[in-house]
Amino acid sequence: MARTSKTSTTSTKTTKTTKTATTVFPLNRLPFDLLENVLSFLIKHEDTQVFGVELLYVNRNFARAVVPHIWNHIFIVEPTQYHLSTILKSPIEKLMFNYPAMIRSVKICPVSISDMKPGGLLRSLKILSDQLPNLKRLHIEDKLSFCHVCLVGKEATTIQVAALISSMKKLKELNIDSNHDIFNDSLLAFIAPTMTDNLTRISLSGGHFTDKGIVETIIPALKHKLVEISAGLGGINPVSITGSTVISLLTECTQLRRMSLEGLHLHDKDFLIEDLPENKLEYLYLGKVSPQDFTTFGLRSLLLTCHKSLITLKLDLDHISQIVIQDIIIPLFQNQKLSQFHLVSDSWAAWAAHYPRPRYEHELRAKEAMWRWKMKAYWGLSNDSIQMIGKQKYQKNVRESSGVRQIRGEARKIE
Repeated sequence: MARTSKTSTTSTKTTKTTKTATTVFPLNRLPFDLLENVLSFLIKHEDTQVFGVELLYVNRNFARAVVPHIWNHIFIVEPTQYHLSTILKSPIEKLMFNYPAMIRSVKICPVSISDMKPGGLLRSLKILSDQLPNLKRLHIEDKLSFCHVCLVGKEATTIQVAALISSMKKLKELNIDSNHDIFNDSLLAFIAPTMTDNLTRISLSGGHFTDKGIVETIIPALKHKLVEISAGLGGINPVSITGSTVISLLTECTQLRRMSLEGLHLHDKDFLIEDLPENKLEYLYLGKVSPQDFTTFGLRSLLLTCHKSLITLKLDLDHISQIVIQDIIIPLFQNQKLSQFHLVSDSWAAWAAHYPRPRYEHELRAKEAMWRWKMKAYWGLSNDSIQMIGKQKYQKNVRESSGVRQIRGEARKIE
């Protein structure tokens, strides 16, 4: 009897332990919305690779939660991913999920501009236009330098490509990075007037996009909708846009909040105007430009157009000098909303050149440490000046928190 009692006691304890272990992390009892929200942070897209696909095989709930996020973005590299075309053209009833309806973003790297039977840009755009009803972002990248001299099939025209892109009525973001001559100002003139309802973000890289295309087509059609514009940023191909177009964008586009510029033909004379426009730009990225033509005067003039609203400023190292730090950056931190200042370079070697004897890898990659050292050693700034930016941000946070405490105190008195 004693042995039986011990056995039953042990089994009872085991049952309690099992129940306790089950309630520690009850995956099956989590609300589906919460589970999907948590798992969405584990899905990452990097070109053709998707990280987190293994979550599909945990259980059915996991699969149902992660499939929309896995298919949210697809990367089509011809001719290695023709199987995607087969899936997208398949009847919905033959698919386990409605994959075409899940796709929001597509990046295409075509092998040819022609309309070939096995593939090509026109065929890919035709599939996207016909099969993806919820497409929001389209990125066309000339990573393979396209087949500029078409030997197979008939080469596409500007009108054909523009017509297919314009048919994607829900498109909110368009990114074109190509030096092919069909991607030009005429393409913008065809697309912009037909996409005034939803298109809010544009990124252009390519030698055939000029000031005329932006000033005469993009600005008139999207000046009340455009939120973000990028020119040359991260692109493989050069751009042929000047500072006069930048001023026009800042003047006419009332909703513009983010601007990224890289490799533009900026010149001080473009900003030599009596009444500089004021806008509500919150984010500005200024990469490499010609340092001989665009000096501290041009940089100061550009920042004067957005100094009251700017929150994040990213500058290439080429723009940095003692005058820029003392007369432009520090005053912006002291008196305006600027809270983030980043220095960027095209290689870590450029950063390492300004850092004395890095001891560890994290020191080599510590941009702020390198920047502070460069200010002190190269420009002779005092330690107080170096710390001023950080102090201004800290004092701003203190003022905001004290204001919240004061409001709460007054609320208690009223109660």
